Amino acid sequence: MIRWREAFLEEVLRNEGRGEALKLTHCPSCGSEGAPVYRCEDCRGADLCKDCMLRWHRYAPLHKMERYNDTTGFYEKIDGAELGVRIQLLHRPGEACDFRALHVVEKFTIVHTNGIHTLPVDFCGCNLGLHVPYHIQLMRWRFWPATCENPQTATTFEALDLFTRLSLLGRLNVYDFYRALEAATDGAMLKGISSVRQQLSNCVRQFRHILMFKRAGRGHEPGGIIGTPPGAVAVQCPACPNFDMNVPADWALSPFRFVSSVSSQFLNLIFNRWLYRVILALDANFRLANKLTNSTKRTDPNLTDGRGYMAPWLDYATYLFQTDKELNEQYSDCSRFGALFMANLKGGKGLRTTGVAGCFCARHEFVQPLGLATMRIGERFNVMDYVLCGALTFVRAAEVTISYDVVCQYCKKIGDRLSKIHGARVVWAGAQRFFALAHVGAVTYVVPKFHLYAHKLWCQIRLALLWLRGTAMTDGESPERVWAGANPAAPSLREMGPGGMSDVMDDMAGAWNWQKVCGIALMEHMDRALNEGDTQTAIFTEFSEALEEQDPTRIRAERDRISAWNTCDQLKAKDESCPYHAEKQKLSVAQIRLQTEQAVGSAAAAAADGQPDNEVELIKCLLQGLQIEDDRCALYRHQDDEGTVKQATTRTQVLNSLVRAIIRFREGQEHTMPATYMALTSEERDPDRQIALTVDLCMPSSPPDGDNTLVSAAARAMEAKLRWASMVDELDNLLHQLRLKGCLNKFKLANITGQRGCTRARTAQMAVDANVKRAADAYRRHREAYLALVGEGKWEDTMRELVDSDCRALGDRLLEQMDEMSEYNVTLFLAGRTGAKRSGDTHYELPWIWFNATPESGLEVTDELMVEWSKCRARAIHWVEEVRLLDAEMQRVLDFSESMARIWDGRKE
Repeated sequence: MIRWREAFLEEVLRNEGRGEALKLTHCPSCGSEGAPVYRCEDCRGADLCKDCMLRWHRYAPLHKMERYNDTTGFYEKIDGAELGVRIQLLHRPGEACDFRALHVVEKFTIVHTNGIHTLPVDFCGCNLGLHVPYHIQLMRWRFWPATCENPQTATTFEALDLFTRLSLLGRLNVYDFYRALEAATDGAMLKGISSVRQQLSNCVRQFRHILMFKRAGRGHEPGGIIGTPPGAVAVQCPACPNFDMNVPADWALSPFRFVSSVSSQFLNLIFNRWLYRVILALDANFRLANKLTNSTKRTDPNLTDGRGYMAPWLDYATYLFQTDKELNEQYSDCSRFGALFMANLKGGKGLRTTGVAGCFCARHEFVQPLGLATMRIGERFNVMDYVLCGALTFVRAAEVTISYDVVCQYCKKIGDRLSKIHGARVVWAGAQRFFALAHVGAVTYVVPKFHLYAHKLWCQIRLALLWLRGTAMTDGESPERVWAGANPAAPSLREMGPGGMSDVMDDMAGAWNWQKVCGIALMEHMDRALNEGDTQTAIFTEFSEALEEQDPTRIRAERDRISAWNTCDQLKAKDESCPYHAEKQKLSVAQIRLQTEQAVGSAAAAAADGQPDNEVELIKCLLQGLQIEDDRCALYRHQDDEGTVKQATTRTQVLNSLVRAIIRFREGQEHTMPATYMALTSEERDPDRQIALTVDLCMPSSPPDGDNTLVSAAARAMEAKLRWASMVDELDNLLHQLRLKGCLNKFKLANITGQRGCTRARTAQMAVDANVKRAADAYRRHREAYLALVGEGKWEDTMRELVDSDCRALGDRLLEQMDEMSEYNVTLFLAGRTGAKRSGDTHYELPWIWFNATPESGLEVTDELMVEWSKCRARAIHWVEEVRLLDAEMQRVLDFSESMARIWDGRKE
């Protein structure tokens, strides 16, 4: 841009001047003499004379026209009235009504997309408009009148449509939009434009209201707007099951049968009732508050009034009056939730409403019909009951799952609360639908995934989405994403009257749902589900095969345990019956310290066992080389160039010992591997302290210059045997250290508080972490050497490449996440933004080291391992459910669209 900006500036200045019109001596349109001095910014045509400009703009009276001023030397804006432009209603452009003088408004104010115009408007008084009211004449010219009685101001449909889009997508308010139009009309405000902001605000509100009913087809229904049932203008989710719209009549007679080609663990998926389940998510937003102003329900009524998403005012107020006095303060026997704290507040000072409660489709983030209600005090359960029953009024499904961040408290007395809803209430039908579903055990409760770990263990076991059959990969956090889209409108909603705020919320909810309909992106989710499903089922299959080989009886018992858990009442089940939870093994700190100091085992016994005497020297030499490798790694970890004099002395002594060990290794190498020894340089044969840490030992796996002919086959085979035994030992040691790490982390979270205690605990954790890193590094070193000795092969299926993410204790992943999760990442997750950390259970892949069995070490089937197997099984099954559910949702979207098409076809008839 720096290169071109001078040219751009010159062209901008040229456009402000006459440009090519400077040479004109005749009008290019009619050919009349004289320089044309009129031009139109919107037409982008040539300069014209006054007569041609007037003739052209009979068809476009709201264009922005300019006239060149010879005295000042620049163009100045002019109104169409100065040219003689008049707007004749109900007649073709250029045609005048014979009786127009009966009603003329010489200074009619029109708000358009390019500014505010003042033009003369002639109303029709002939037979065409004799019986057409003046405000209807304006409507037929696509002008929205500010009033129906003697209108003097109107807003064009184009301006209303533009503002509505900017408001819904950019959260622009009327005040800023009107200021922009004023600036476009007269930036310096020298002409004194009369303010019509209130008239524009009224037109916007009416436009939103009427368009909502138009899009819902109420203009084609016999009852019209007045006969619209509650919630009828809401845009419903096309992917959720609805027996009236997108579910076949014989859905219960055609179960889905699925048998995996690699495993028989998915036979239980033949039961398909979960495919017709609706998952509803509840939540409240205290940012969408409304100030207590002079406006009242009488002066600022709610126009939509319960026909869309917001609760009907009178019905809702009556319900609150009947239930608030019976609702005591809400106490929690779980964690101290902010929602319950807010529920017990007595009201916000200076606020008419403290926020908005909502009910949403948890999978597709749709706002439910009658699923929004203002909160007068706090997040009270009776408010949440109303929006839940409002949504249930429109649910036509086999099962319902309710997701709420405090559902462990909410579900306790929900039956008692809903039974008190009177039959006269709009949401009474929803309450009855709840009881009908609950009677057959078709209502379940869950906590959203991100909020789950704020609960006690009791809730984490029973209310987790990942452990509930049929929820697929739903995370339950859809309310947070909806609120994130609505929060930018909070400042303007706060200043509105009660009816205006309710109408805008209805419009915002409708626009949000429509965007979801157009961009539901099920195919994108399907691609992700197929990839994750392949990964998780492959991991589970391999895990199961390893466990079945070791203890098939234990696996069968665990499957029976999972089946019993899935069929029982989980809210009343005992902790020990849950297959996804293992009782903590008590381990004292003294025992941990003792186990940490234990030796990791020796590879010498495994390698030298049964060897003849003539090979012992070779084994001893190779073991010396392995020991030197370990010593050098230890020195690297404790290297400190800026230590004290005592530390420097100790380091020098250790290096001297290392040099002597290398010299002894060279002596053994001279006898057992003479060809390799002869290829060494003098510096490599007799190293000093400076190169003791870096000199190449030239083991059979890494001969000088990579020349394998310098090493005998026996030496390479012997080192391969030693390396394999070392890998087995280091892998066992790694698992041992990871178990200790998990115990330490659990012990710290359960028993240690305060800075001093945490510091001491962290010291012990750092010691175990160092042992984990040492074992992992040693395994990688031995594996790299073994790969150089034997090359690639099937052995890599057993001894795989070890990455840092594999070095994780069973159950330790969650503890680390809870310890490391920052407030910033919490905000990103709730907003659903790119880069946010996930909760982890959905995509977690169990490290292969925990189900890796070797002939030497086998596989220890522990309680913790079985819990991880159960979780791995749940992940695999839920990803398969996600694929099945997405496939069903794709078909339901098509069926829903066809049903809507039939409804609209019926309306035209």
